[in-house]
Amino acid sequence: MKHFIIFIFIFFGSLLFTACESQEQSTEAESGESANESFQTTIAGGTAGGAWTVFTEGIAETIRSENEGSVITTEPGDIIENPLAVGIDRIPYALTYSVTADAALHGEEPYDQSYEDIRAISVVIPTQLYQFVIRANADFDSIDEIVEEQAPVRIAINDFGSPGDIATRTIFNEYGVTYDDIRSWGGSIDQLTTAQSFEYMADGRVDIAADIVPVPDSGIVEATATMDIDMLPIRQDVIDSVSEDLDVFFETLPEDTYDFLDEDIDSFNSPGLLITNKQVSEEEVYQVTKSIYENLDYLSNVHEDLASLDDENITEVGEVPLHPGAEKFYEEEGLIN
Repeated sequence: MKHFIIFIFIFFGSLLFTACESQEQSTEAESGESANESFQTTIAGGTAGGAWTVFTEGIAETIRSENEGSVITTEPGDIIENPLAVGIDRIPYALTYSVTADAALHGEEPYDQSYEDIRAISVVIPTQLYQFVIRANADFDSIDEIVEEQAPVRIAINDFGSPGDIATRTIFNEYGVTYDDIRSWGGSIDQLTTAQSFEYMADGRVDIAADIVPVPDSGIVEATATMDIDMLPIRQDVIDSVSEDLDVFFETLPEDTYDFLDEDIDSFNSPGLLITNKQVSEEEVYQVTKSIYENLDYLSNVHEDLASLDDENITEVGEVPLHPGAEKFYEEEGLIN
């Protein structure tokens, strides 16, 4: 009988302990300490096989690693089309430049309407500077001289509507000059890839290659192997005006970026962003933001252009509003007020 009573006490004691433990685990789950809920989504990047494909897959992997069971797919995209696709909620997430995200948000060229639902999550590529590259034997030494002498310059700008085009057009507009004016001087505006731009420059068919690109840019470095080139600074007052018109900010390109430079170059920065639509749930975007932030060390090894992403510049998304989910995470981390 005595042994039976002891058994009863032990049995019910075990039940009580199990119940308490279950309640504690339930409380932890309710407080958010349990595993994140899995989800399925897609991120659009850049041209298949390019560096932006690497960036996109790197971001996707941070989300997969922090959200077990989640299915995160990546697909090729386009820097110009991505903001539009996100703005109409065709793609939940995409990479683009701050300048194109802002232009789409406000319906500015090249977009024919505003996509007001675009929201930013984070900076991904912190440094993308406007770089105005010229042949070393060019007949001009500044943009001022090009304008004053109405030089028949042949400019490569990548695609119309690209960040390089938007920036170049805006710079010349600050001088009161349009692309049509340049054409009337005998010059040209050519849509060429980076590789094509320097190929044309090497054989004398292009005088200027202007684009917003990483620092250092591999295309510029490769071009120095076949020809002598130089880079022109942007005048400070022009940078100030451009910064008011576009979602960019002043930054200096250090002299030691390229061997051919003998001074720092004043320019402006348009970082690469991860954007989303405001209709995407706050909880999901919170987890995406958290995943990126907690894997900055991993991203620094994915590609050299991501290596400078840190807790100081990750929130510097410019004029595009943060998604509430991203904003909540950054506030909790003390990164924004």
